[in-house]
Amino acid sequence: MTRISTSELRDRFDQEDANYLEVLTEESMTVEFARYPNPHPKTPHSMDELYVILSGSGMAQVGDDRYPIEEGDVLYVEQGVEHDFFDIEDELTALVIFTGGDESVLGRKP
Repeated sequence: MTRISTSELRDRFDQEDANYLEVLTEESMTVEFARYPNPHPKTPHSMDELYVILSGSGMAQVGDDRYPIEEGDVLYVEQGVEHDFFDIEDELTALVIFTGGDESVLGRKP
């Protein structure tokens, strides 16, 4: 078991002036703690992504669809799909879980 303290991660953001922190890396998944907006452009990945919004609010674009997002929301992005956050009203923080491999968890190839 691995315990993750989001309070400690927020403190590390401030100390390291970072936008991404790697939290956990295992064979089947990677977990990052992320803050938006940030200067790094979002790019499609070869793994499925699950964003758990821990704080903040704004909009998300996944493919051609747009969604309002806020604390407590979960956003799924299938591998290979363009996505980004915009119109951020309050800084977003999220746990980002990358999983999968050559196929998405939905069984489709990119």
